[in-house]
Amino acid sequence: MRGGMIVVFGGYGTFGSLVARALAADGLQLRIAGRDAGRAARFASDLGPRHDGIAADASDPASCAAALAGARIAVSCVGPFRADGLGLALPETCLASGVHYVDIADDRGWLVQLRGLGERFQERGLAAACGCSSLPGISGALALVAAEDLPRVERARVTLFIGNSNPKGTAAVASAASQLGRRFRAPQGMLVGLRGREAVSLPPPFGRQAVHDLDSPEYDIFPDLLGAREVRVKVGFESRLATASFVALSYLGPNRGARAAAVLGRAAGLFSRFGHSGGFVQVELWDDAGRCVAASLGGPRDGQRMAALPAAFVAKDLLESRIGARGFLTAWEALGARLLLDRLVAAGFDLRVVLSSRHSL
Repeated sequence: MRGGMIVVFGGYGTFGSLVARALAADGLQLRIAGRDAGRAARFASDLGPRHDGIAADASDPASCAAALAGARIAVSCVGPFRADGLGLALPETCLASGVHYVDIADDRGWLVQLRGLGERFQERGLAAACGCSSLPGISGALALVAAEDLPRVERARVTLFIGNSNPKGTAAVASAASQLGRRFRAPQGMLVGLRGREAVSLPPPFGRQAVHDLDSPEYDIFPDLLGAREVRVKVGFESRLATASFVALSYLGPNRGARAAAVLGRAAGLFSRFGHSGGFVQVELWDDAGRCVAASLGGPRDGQRMAALPAAFVAKDLLESRIGARGFLTAWEALGARLLLDRLVAAGFDLRVVLSSRHSL
């Protein structure tokens, strides 16, 4: 009988450590996997005596197999999850090893690749739960709840708003930099990363904020999920300097902009003690008569913890056999949209659903 271990790849990183701490707090046995064996072992020791650390490379099948020995669940927090970057070694090894797979990916191409493995996971009686984070995990749950009050959805806008007082991990900076000036397709036409400025109204303490276009899986998911003919995904930063800098860099194009963004990311760490550590995920839906429902989740603190918790919830429920679905799953398909949001509210985050008669974006 396989043991009850969960392996967290990238488990000592910014998001991996938050996932690991949440799982360890529930009394679950963990293995922390990362490229640096010493860091993995030290972090595992900090979590308690039941946990261990191991050197592992998520892009190498043999390394993944060694890390997964005796495990039931793999949670990948390695990022950035780009279809042209990480490769499928870890999910393929999960298939071969009979291990459920969970990740925090928000890369559109990556989710397309993982969806392509869904039938194989289903045949093996395994789940591949992908995007268990802010986008598209929380955003999808918010959209489904908002759609309860708006049966015919014409347009959707998703906003990811990020507080300034957060650790700026290299993977997060690389993910943002990969968007700069890159063209991508939305249901309504072509868009460009970090362009397309709009203003959105967010709950306190953030209020009215400028946001810009972001490539994200919702462009592929929301037309089928909601029937939306127009989808916009936006990102905004509490630091106006960061926002202005990323927008300016988007005009340099993906390559030069990404190199400059790496420098910007290192500089941003100097100012991260200012502002809030929280943020919001907000979904606004409009019908063809102009009625709007806005659903948001977040708060002034712990935005990164909020983004990490869906993966921890799914991993825990898979381990405890509370999730019966198999194959490719989103967080809301695995847990249920309402249950996911209720558990995040219980963890200290604020859920708001507002119906209005606004007639424009």
